[in-house]
Amino acid sequence: MNSRERILATLEGEIPDRVGRFESLWTETSDKWSEEGLGDTDLSSALGQDIGIDWPIITTLLLPEKIVEETDEYVVKWDGNGVLRKDIKGSSGHTPHWLEHSLTCGRDWHEYKQGIVFSPERIKLSGTYEGQREKELFVALCHVGPYECAWPIFGQVSMFTMMMEEPDVARDIFMTFADLEIAIAQEVINLGMDFDGMWFFEDLGYNKSTLFSPECYDDLLFPAHKKLFGFFRDIGKPVLLHSCGKIESLIPRLIDAGISAIQPLEAKCGQDVVELKERFGNIVTLFGNIDVRKLSGSRKDIEEEITRKLPVAMKEVGIYSIPTIRFRPPSALRTTATHWNCWTSWAGTSGEVFRGDNIFHAINDSAPQHGHTTRCHRRRAETRDSCGQWMAS
Repeated sequence: MNSRERILATLEGEIPDRVGRFESLWTETSDKWSEEGLGDTDLSSALGQDIGIDWPIITTLLLPEKIVEETDEYVVKWDGNGVLRKDIKGSSGHTPHWLEHSLTCGRDWHEYKQGIVFSPERIKLSGTYEGQREKELFVALCHVGPYECAWPIFGQVSMFTMMMEEPDVARDIFMTFADLEIAIAQEVINLGMDFDGMWFFEDLGYNKSTLFSPECYDDLLFPAHKKLFGFFRDIGKPVLLHSCGKIESLIPRLIDAGISAIQPLEAKCGQDVVELKERFGNIVTLFGNIDVRKLSGSRKDIEEEITRKLPVAMKEVGIYSIPTIRFRPPSALRTTATHWNCWTSWAGTSGEVFRGDNIFHAINDSAPQHGHTTRCHRRRAETRDSCGQWMAS
């Protein structure tokens, strides 16, 4: 299988030739690894990445941007959503300091809503699509979901307040952004970027629970998700969903809305792929769940994390756990080599992988199959009808 075939099979609940791979590195981590011996190695190719991504969609209010202050450390500006924000320079994973929001309530929304429609300036293609196709990668079109489109405009507090006090407005906001994303994605396809799947980023959890109750989700956000995710499924584009935090209670609802994979399943929020596999079986692809804290531990810590979770996630009919770890500094290259070699000994591999002495080398493509020698032709469509019973649980 090539990468595209491998990920598509995984998202259909079939058995691929090996577990798919996608890793996300902070810039500081890449720089650290380069200093530790990698040099100018192309990490995407070296890690055998199966997914190529592109972020061509713009869903801001398209308001004029203006820099208010800039130093060597930060920049303060009014952004395209009418928000005064402070961005720290040279820091990956940094959340902006939100200083002032022009829109805070339903009245403001109705004043600006008419500008949230498709226009050509809402597409900015990166030019990476052709190269990803040549590498036979699974190409994912990426953007934030309706909730993540909305809350930065108003701020979290104002967004939550509208959800409680102006629910009709909140529902309209989410649906408006769902309609906009559908229109933009359709035009992206018309322009020749026939991507394989849609990857939405929609953080819905704190470290202990969801940002709002499952019942609130059902009433306000689920209709937008159902329309948005359903559009892509209907045109043969499976939906992957990134949602940080403890979102376990929403997974049945997200499945019903149309997702094919959920990621990252943060382990530090008390979520465990072993338990999730037992609950959801083959209905959704579990993407991630390797505890990043273990990567700062010993070789034994890393091996225990991998060998406890991966064999369970791999077994039975067609569900695989694709590893995704946002490697943060100070993730040492040698520590990561331990993780990767342990992973590939179970999950199968091809091409280039880490070796313990901090260089790369090619290993035999014939990886252990652990009994998985045939493909599973049982489609998820046959089992998704059971999702309804989870909605009440």
